[in-house]
Amino acid sequence: MDLQLELLPYHYYNTLGFDAELIDYIDHVDDTIVLEKIAPLYKDGGRPPIDSRICFWMHYLYFTRPEISSFRELVRQLKEPKNQAWRNFIGVPIIEKVPVHSSLSTFRTKVSSELFYAILFDLIAQALKLKDFLLPTLTGIDSRPIWANVNGYRHKRCSCPNQHKCSCEKTYSDPDAICGVQRTKANQNKFFIGYRKHSIVCPSPKGPIVLFSIILPNDTADVKVMLPLIEMMKKIEGLKVDYLVADLGYFDADDQKEALLKHDVAVVTEIKKNTVIPEHCSPEGNPEWKQGHALVFDEFDKDTHTAWFRGDDERCAACPLQGLCEKQFGYSFTENPFFYGPVPQGSVLQEHMLNFRKQVELAFAQESNQLTSIMKHKKVPVRTTERVEKWFILRDTFRLIERIIAHIRQTILPPNHVSTIKKLQEIQVEQLSLPLAG
Repeated sequence: MDLQLELLPYHYYNTLGFDAELIDYIDHVDDTIVLEKIAPLYKDGGRPPIDSRICFWMHYLYFTRPEISSFRELVRQLKEPKNQAWRNFIGVPIIEKVPVHSSLSTFRTKVSSELFYAILFDLIAQALKLKDFLLPTLTGIDSRPIWANVNGYRHKRCSCPNQHKCSCEKTYSDPDAICGVQRTKANQNKFFIGYRKHSIVCPSPKGPIVLFSIILPNDTADVKVMLPLIEMMKKIEGLKVDYLVADLGYFDADDQKEALLKHDVAVVTEIKKNTVIPEHCSPEGNPEWKQGHALVFDEFDKDTHTAWFRGDDERCAACPLQGLCEKQFGYSFTENPFFYGPVPQGSVLQEHMLNFRKQVELAFAQESNQLTSIMKHKKVPVRTTERVEKWFILRDTFRLIERIIAHIRQTILPPNHVSTIKKLQEIQVEQLSLPLAG
């Protein structure tokens, strides 16, 4: 344990501030990709730019400290003498050298969403290497509304001399925000103004974790989002998803075929009430034999994309057509992906997957109801699609880092890890107070 603490400069442990979580971040999270991806954006020559990792770490404080309500407030608190630990964390121990809040806005403007995704995907790849942390074999997909930062109704924001006669379109204070309809299951107003966040959610021993998300207009159908999200999953090193569970908003035969045939991902959903069920299937969608006996799912052949079923041994023993039965029955996935996929309708495996989808919805509801200081009244504090997307990429990134730190504390570090660091602080306070007492 002593060797672990000696990795940090001694001046980090001081009487002016202390944060054990930031220490664990420095020790166990590798974010060197931030410098690798962002440093080339700054030109050589002229005034030396601010280290991109400083801006990244400042955003971490902004997203993880509830007492910080804005970037201006973040800079103000960083300049307070008592927050020396925060300044040591971002690598700027001197108060006069703390960056101004506008440098954070420049940072988000300069860095594209693709680079922020690359940083997030690298951290996900690190998380996949942790033992018993992410369990991506079964992954979920879902969406939730995002309230835009708007005030008042739409009106014209052009510079035309006569706005009453010009043909300019009326917009909200966020020009990309539009009015949409929430799900009927939401216990809120039917309409909202904003966007829709579509996320890939991975299970873990401590509950679902949002891996990454995309922000789209709230009138975008869910079914159009599934394949792009699967394409993005392939960019993450070490991530192999076998099953993707979704609600009926992603119910589409062609998309399910492409997901399995092209991306080797089996999409699992329930069936709609108006779905045409094959004649040899029960009302629940399970294949049956001529005598009305339900067939038992045997296996799914990935080479031929055929679902194989067999008869129930107890029923077959008393069946008068036992000698004429083929014993095994194969159905092509390409003919009907809803009923002949790797996960048959009504099976125990499908029930387990659908239960996980309910957990995803519960996690989204908790996220939506978090009235934190950085998301007052559930409204995202930035405007336009590009900025909102970057904001949520960073939010997903830092929430993942928090979960990584919590997992490492529970599985790798000793149980008295935090108390040992606090004891070290108390010892230092006593040593520094001795000269004053003398």
